[in-house]
Amino acid sequence: MKSRSSLALRAANNAVFGAAAIFAVTTIHHLYGASIYHTPWRIHAAIISGLATAVIGASVSLLRGHLDDALGAAASCVFVVATFLVPFLGFGVFEGGYNHLLKVALYFGHASPSLMKSLFPRPTYEMPNDAFFEFTGVLQVIPGFITCYYLCRFVRDMYKNEETGPDTRVSAA
Repeated sequence: MKSRSSLALRAANNAVFGAAAIFAVTTIHHLYGASIYHTPWRIHAAIISGLATAVIGASVSLLRGHLDDALGAAASCVFVVATFLVPFLGFGVFEGGYNHLLKVALYFGHASPSLMKSLFPRPTYEMPNDAFFEFTGVLQVIPGFITCYYLCRFVRDMYKNEETGPDTRVSAA
């Protein structure tokens, strides 16, 4: 049976991999979008994603050496908060889910132009007119949710009570 800490670290490593995948997809997506739409301000998303991935990776690296002390607890908190907020919520849910998946679904579902303009105003948003841009935008959802899955596994494995183990209560039949 694997220890609590080895399972937690495996999940953390997988979450870091997911964050790196978000970074890669986000960078490609936003650099491409900045180029084709002449909107250099889009590049900021790649910078934010890169910085978050560096913080996430560094916190897991620190955590590996300090599993059972205060520094490890702080690294664990930084890892959980940064991973939840940036790769999952920021790029997986908001950027991939709202900015692209919902926009594409409503657009091809023939939502009214007024609804589309109110939910996705210019110049921040472009209506779907480039397949690669929209594909890479929607693609952010997948590594975002994979990252969240492994983050939840990390929290479960890191903080479950090792002494009690599985639930051994006897049910009243």
